[in-house]
Amino acid sequence: MYNILFIGNSYTYFNDMPTAMFKKIAEAAGYDVNVTSITKGGWTLGKHADANDECGGAVDAALANNKYDYVVIQEQSLRPAVSPELFFEGVRALVKKIRANGAVPLLYSTWGRKEGSAKLTELSLTNKTMTEKIADASRSIANELDIAVAYVGLAFYDVCNTNPCIELYNADMSHPSESGSFLAALTIFSKMFDFDVTTLSFPMDESGVLSAAAKRK
Repeated sequence: MYNILFIGNSYTYFNDMPTAMFKKIAEAAGYDVNVTSITKGGWTLGKHADANDECGGAVDAALANNKYDYVVIQEQSLRPAVSPELFFEGVRALVKKIRANGAVPLLYSTWGRKEGSAKLTELSLTNKTMTEKIADASRSIANELDIAVAYVGLAFYDVCNTNPCIELYNADMSHPSESGSFLAALTIFSKMFDFDVTTLSFPMDESGVLSAAAKRK
């Protein structure tokens, strides 16, 4: 039995990704997993690392009272692109706590807003440049701390550009659709267990495009 904790915000809890998708993928691959989450919309990793914050207190309690094998951490969607130093501080603080628990941290690196989003215009970014900034910031802190990264955002970019008929975004051009959440779950599982997800078959991924993109990241 693998005990896995997800820490993040709406990009994690949309479509019940940890339980409805990640857990089912793991079970299909033959892994016995127990999955729990501590999430709140808009929350940063800095808040999750703050013992005085409501979610930060819950994180501390969870790590004190449970032994985890893996802890997946997901930052607020804009922070790695626009405030990388704050992102780095949050990752450093959480990774220290996660390693004290004896667990392996895994960074869930997210995506740029969909092309046409007003937020991209406001920030003078494109989907490509935002995605690259998030991936670059994730790579930088991962190299510093020697942690693994599930580059979900890069997988999003690949699928959106090679198979635009697959809609990965919610109507708000920010959050994931069901397919987007499923791609996130596939990428995280693939990275966590070094598992070739293209060997699995799911109704939500009839063409195998999502599993192929997840495998590459």
